[in-house]
Amino acid sequence: MRQRLRALSSDRLLLALIAATAGLAVWYATGPSSRTVQVVTAWVFIASMHACLIWITRSFTRTPGLPAPILRFWRAVLVGAIAYLAGDLAQVVLAATQPGLPSAATGGTIRTATLSAGSAWLLLALLASPLGLATRRARLRFWLDVATVMVAAVVVGWYLVAPDRPADLLSAAAPVLTGPVILLLCVFAVAKLTMSGTALFTRACAVIGTTAAAIKAGADLLICDGLDPRRLHWFLAMTIAANAGLTIAARVTQMQLARNPLALDGPRVRRPYSLLPYGAIVVTYGLLTVAIWRNEAATVPIALTGAAISTLLVVLRQLDAFHENAQLLAKLHCSLDQRETLAARLQHQAFHDGLTGLPNRQLYSHRLDAALAAGAPAVVMLIDLDDFKLVNDAHGHAAGDHLLKVIADRMRACVRSSDTVSRIGGDEFAVLLSSLPGDDALEIAARIVREIEAPVPVDGGAARVGASVGIAFARPGPAGHLPDGEALLREADHAMYAVKRDGKGSYAVSPG
Repeated sequence: MRQRLRALSSDRLLLALIAATAGLAVWYATGPSSRTVQVVTAWVFIASMHACLIWITRSFTRTPGLPAPILRFWRAVLVGAIAYLAGDLAQVVLAATQPGLPSAATGGTIRTATLSAGSAWLLLALLASPLGLATRRARLRFWLDVATVMVAAVVVGWYLVAPDRPADLLSAAAPVLTGPVILLLCVFAVAKLTMSGTALFTRACAVIGTTAAAIKAGADLLICDGLDPRRLHWFLAMTIAANAGLTIAARVTQMQLARNPLALDGPRVRRPYSLLPYGAIVVTYGLLTVAIWRNEAATVPIALTGAAISTLLVVLRQLDAFHENAQLLAKLHCSLDQRETLAARLQHQAFHDGLTGLPNRQLYSHRLDAALAAGAPAVVMLIDLDDFKLVNDAHGHAAGDHLLKVIADRMRACVRSSDTVSRIGGDEFAVLLSSLPGDDALEIAARIVREIEAPVPVDGGAARVGASVGIAFARPGPAGHLPDGEALLREADHAMYAVKRDGKGSYAVSPG
């Protein structure tokens, strides 16, 4: 913050603008006697401020690398400043030639027209500038929020002007639409800056510009019932401060951009919500409460209408938010379901063989350890397919994969649903039998050997393999403890290789 202030305070033009404005405002506040001097001096100074604004915006638009939306907006500011200057020069002529006319102080027809034209041009530039919002829903929310703020601004402007005027609404509307119109324009600009995803000017510029517009609206309130000579110096002082504020705001933006070229570049990170519309509706209802309490018959209908419109806009905004939340919740539930499905699939893939769908070695070891920990009788079988390599060589790997899947199905059919059949290697399988007598286990082993030896149709022919089965029973050791799973697998492995040495195609039990 200190560095920013130090950088701004080093600009001589900015300091000169502030000093001249403050000095002249103080001079007017003291109430100089000559009306002609007051009026002519004021409009000459205002014209010089707008001429300076033209120079600032012209040099600003020549900044290299300026994004197109920002360049278009500040070119619109340049055009608006030219319109303001044209009206100022006409006003200087009017003030110098006919200083006694009320319009010489407050603004003649030409200046009112150029002021309206320049302000309308700036409003069009703001409306045409990109919002930086990607979706239609985001743009709808933005315009609902801006409309809420603008309704509050119009109601406040009406309240400040209308109470002391006739009940004729059309005649009372004119000051609101001519005097505070610049304030409404700045309110719209700040609302757009705050709630959209792009920045056409810095926040400091927005604050200074809005303050200047508020001062201008306050000055117009002083003359809404006619020009009182006793208030002339205050009106001119506030008008000078307001017009100088616009020039100062532009210079501050130019200085900030010179110090940080990325100050206005690219989209801003936007919060998913804005407090500005809610503050606006609080102001609207607060104004309605004051109008009812003070029994202001001319203001209550306007405040009530503004409150109703603001409420409708906020309700529409909330309905859209509720609909979006419902969609987000549906997507969240769908994502959670997909996540659970994916997690289950990954877990299955982590513990099962991809070809046969049988449990892999890791899951087999886990179930074996669990059975041993429970103290239940367990039987471990290791099955190695005999001559499986010959099938791959003769019929190809696709036929070999088909044979493995058929054998896996046959082995599953040989055991109970509570037992485990696992593929632990290329052509190696394992079986875990729980709570089964030894004779039944041997019968299952013999059945497995027979089923594996049965031919498997492949490519119009038949493939045949054998099986060597090693069996290990979980028997208590000398201390009464059951062996661990790895020890049982080693015993079954030794028994399986004993079968292979004896001619294959059979089973053998580890002596333990």
